[in-house]
Amino acid sequence: MNLLTDVERAAVRATVFAHLRGIALAPVMRALFDRGVFDLFEDPSNWIAIDTIVEKTRGNQGYLRVALRLLVAAGWLRMRVTEHGATYYAMTEEAPVRLKVAPPYYREVVSFIPMAIFLEDFLFGKSQVSFLPMLQVLVDKAITGWEPGIPEPFKLHLDGMLVGPAMVALARKGIFDRLQNGPVEIEHLEGNQTCLSTLFDLLASRGWIACDRNIISLTPTGSYAASIAHAYGVTVSYLPMFSIVSTLMFGNPRIPRADENGVELLVNRAMNVWGAGGAHSNYFSKVDRTIIEIFNRPLELQPSGICDMGCGDGTFLVHLYRIVRDQSARGKVLDQFPLIIVGADVNKVARRVTKQNLKRAQIPDHHVIHSDINRPALLAHDLELLGVDVHDLLHVRSFLDHNRTWLQPAGYISGTRKGRSTGAFAHLGDEIFADELEENLVRHLRRWAPYVGRFGLLMLELHTIPPELAAANPERTPVVAYDATHGFSDQYLVEVPVFLACAKEAGLHADAKSQSFFPAGELATVSINFFTAPQA
Repeated sequence: MNLLTDVERAAVRATVFAHLRGIALAPVMRALFDRGVFDLFEDPSNWIAIDTIVEKTRGNQGYLRVALRLLVAAGWLRMRVTEHGATYYAMTEEAPVRLKVAPPYYREVVSFIPMAIFLEDFLFGKSQVSFLPMLQVLVDKAITGWEPGIPEPFKLHLDGMLVGPAMVALARKGIFDRLQNGPVEIEHLEGNQTCLSTLFDLLASRGWIACDRNIISLTPTGSYAASIAHAYGVTVSYLPMFSIVSTLMFGNPRIPRADENGVELLVNRAMNVWGAGGAHSNYFSKVDRTIIEIFNRPLELQPSGICDMGCGDGTFLVHLYRIVRDQSARGKVLDQFPLIIVGADVNKVARRVTKQNLKRAQIPDHHVIHSDINRPALLAHDLELLGVDVHDLLHVRSFLDHNRTWLQPAGYISGTRKGRSTGAFAHLGDEIFADELEENLVRHLRRWAPYVGRFGLLMLELHTIPPELAAANPERTPVVAYDATHGFSDQYLVEVPVFLACAKEAGLHADAKSQSFFPAGELATVSINFFTAPQA
């Protein structure tokens, strides 16, 4: 039983957020420093136009804009946008001092990324020989506080490059599950004993592990950190992308995203699905009330099933099926009125894992199909071939719409609408302006409106917040890491108010009774909405 107070749990989350910021900022800072970007800001009082930075560094404007916005969110830069839309940047008061301290240490931990990418293999596979010396050097530096004079926030950033991959590897291998049940002797754990001991020493120095000779256990703070280890998963899964972030910003931004077999090169998709599934499960309970209400209606007013576009690992579908089965009126008559479960995803790994999880959950009437969120008409066609009417389903999505493939709005004249989002958006290095992005979002949601009109669309979505707000609340939000992983991988996070305005314009009505925002208030980066649309 975890006896931490709310304040103590918040402190652990603040540490995790700092680790995630470090994973995102270290490679970006190194790339900017190596390219001489900060030389342009020698006079802290100067405001430098984005066009000047692009010209002087020969950078790719879209990804460079993402990087500069990260620095605003991290408190390194200030940003000013003129009434004509021109963007300027200047250093914050703290930035010159930070620049004297941080870059060399960021550089050192960034050199660990190629090994961090394969940490699980090094720990639990056959390839540990070349990994151990660098790991021991960095862990020794971390345990001794890195170097004298480094401010505490930067120590946490540096820790992140070690702790983040370690937490993911240990969690995915089930080490934390064993430790949650009590102390364990290290030699009883599978894997390279020396490497594991080194990581446990690191976690012990941070107060998350207690070591008594060769017996290890979780401290109360460590137990809570282990229980939220999924929070590291998505950011760590993008280490392959962070390893080439300099190329994205200053080289060829159109480097392949997948190999000839369709395997993604810039993200560990299996790890990403694991991290997203675990982290997102915290929100699933918030949708239960809506699901129960829908499946308590008279049978003729209920959907025949549930379709999850972008099903990931199927965790959400399994959860929803069990809620219907165990807590709704429909669950009592599933023998006569079976619930059709449809998992749709563009990714082969996700579909494979979903099939396994639906089968393991003993869900009898299910389909797992290839589908693209940009093509609802194709989903309708493919379901028809399976004898399923797309209009008869309740549609659900968890954290997918921001990951749609970019489609340039046909016939749209740039500047026609006034962009409201503060986000930085790119497609293969080219900048997407806020007004174009919002036009694209409206059209995207409008395409879906006819297909979700009968029984609605239950949507969980990820958002950004204004960078100045992030800079003022670093201990309360992981948004810097979100903006980095999504910005450099051509995903499009907008603020909650912008998203809801676009949905309304697209003809989707948000049911106020079913809305939730996490955290509540202006720092919200997650929303839950149940949308309905007028039927023709």
